[in-house]
Amino acid sequence: MKRLLLFLLAASLAWGLSAQDLGELAARLDAEIAAEETMGAEPELAPAPPEVQDDTPEVQDNTVEELEKIAAESAEIAEEAQDQKEEKPKKRDIAGYFTNPAATEHNKALRIVEVGFDIKAGFGTGLIGVSEILKKDLVIDLDDKYDKIGKKGVGMGANLALHPFYVNVNVPKRGMGFGLFTNVDGRIDLTLPKELFGLLAKGNLSQHNQGGAFAVSGAVFAEAGLSWHGTLLEDKLRISAASAYYVPLIYVPKSNLAYKLETRDDGSLYVGVVGAMDLYTVLDNPSSIGGGGDLSLTGEYALFPIIDVGSTISHIPIVPAALTNGKKFTVTGDIINTPGLLKAGIGETKFGVEEGESIPSRMVVRPMRFDFYVLYRPLRKDVLTIKPSIGFTILNPSEETYFNGVLETQFHAGKFNAAMPGYIFNLYLNTGIEEGYWRHKLGFALNFRAVELDFEVGLKSQDYLKSYQASGVEFTFGMKFGW
Repeated sequence: MKRLLLFLLAASLAWGLSAQDLGELAARLDAEIAAEETMGAEPELAPAPPEVQDDTPEVQDNTVEELEKIAAESAEIAEEAQDQKEEKPKKRDIAGYFTNPAATEHNKALRIVEVGFDIKAGFGTGLIGVSEILKKDLVIDLDDKYDKIGKKGVGMGANLALHPFYVNVNVPKRGMGFGLFTNVDGRIDLTLPKELFGLLAKGNLSQHNQGGAFAVSGAVFAEAGLSWHGTLLEDKLRISAASAYYVPLIYVPKSNLAYKLETRDDGSLYVGVVGAMDLYTVLDNPSSIGGGGDLSLTGEYALFPIIDVGSTISHIPIVPAALTNGKKFTVTGDIINTPGLLKAGIGETKFGVEEGESIPSRMVVRPMRFDFYVLYRPLRKDVLTIKPSIGFTILNPSEETYFNGVLETQFHAGKFNAAMPGYIFNLYLNTGIEEGYWRHKLGFALNFRAVELDFEVGLKSQDYLKSYQASGVEFTFGMKFGW
């Protein structure tokens, strides 16, 4: 029986049993041997002949010792393999990283009732930076400027946005709210052709009269409207809509003005502009107001607990505004009028505008913008949020279409408490290209619950490198009150 059990023990090693199974089998072996010795059981096999009986015990002892040695070594190997299996690192749960619950208050209203205002202003160009203007001796290298100017020329622009009043009322238990807002937004754009700088820098001054054209456009809109937002699908989907009635206070369609470059025999240089420009305005005749209506929509869906995706469409035309009080103006101006080819400065600069005949009425809509964005919270909380976005803008009246691409990083700190959403300190960094300008912004908001202060400063330029040299700046300031 002992030999049979030893054989089974060795066979079990070949079958790949674990160290625990081997231990159990060895224990059974010891129990069987002890039972045989205690009970004096007869060997199952007949005794060998007398002539070989003296040698059998030695052979049996050697066989038992070898099998026991093999069994011990095999048990150690099995234990080491089991330990290595237990120590093997688990695979990273990638799916769980996106699907496990996360804490976010992104769509929770900070106040039940909120009243506020804000103002924003800025200008930008790709021609010259503040670092060049601040030099003791201002020197403009026209050859260098000409080489760096793109085919579309050099753009200059200014914008102003005043939101004097808005109010929002939120119903947190229903996940919805509505509001009322008023805004005044204005923008003017000027594009100087590359050829003008080519004439100044590399032109043939023996040709006494040379010229070309550049474009100018601008508009100021006033609006008032209502907004609404709500949540669906267990708060995973948030939608908002804003309908507005708007009035074009000032509207200048894209106009081309001619410029003239003249060199004289005495070495003096003259650069002037002349051209016709259409202008619509209701300021001198309020009875001519003809407003329009448009709609703005936003949808956002919680794709994962740490990722939201959304899109925004601004100023979808519903009813265009009618402009009836328009006139044609003649613009003349002297940009450069100096002796000695800029050696004594640019000379006297003057402009004149002469009112002309009335022009036909026209229908206009506001600039339309579309954006798609992603909100990513890598720490599973609102402490850090990364927001990339892409889209495009159709500007009116400049008749230009621009690609937009922005990357924004948001930081939040100073949580109020579990019952009150929001953070005291809010910081964000924003960089990218929007509506023809490279922009880099730094924003900061102090939220004291009853009062919130919002600040933003930024650099902008149509030239990427110039955007870091402050060739254009913008700022925003706003306040919110409520509880």
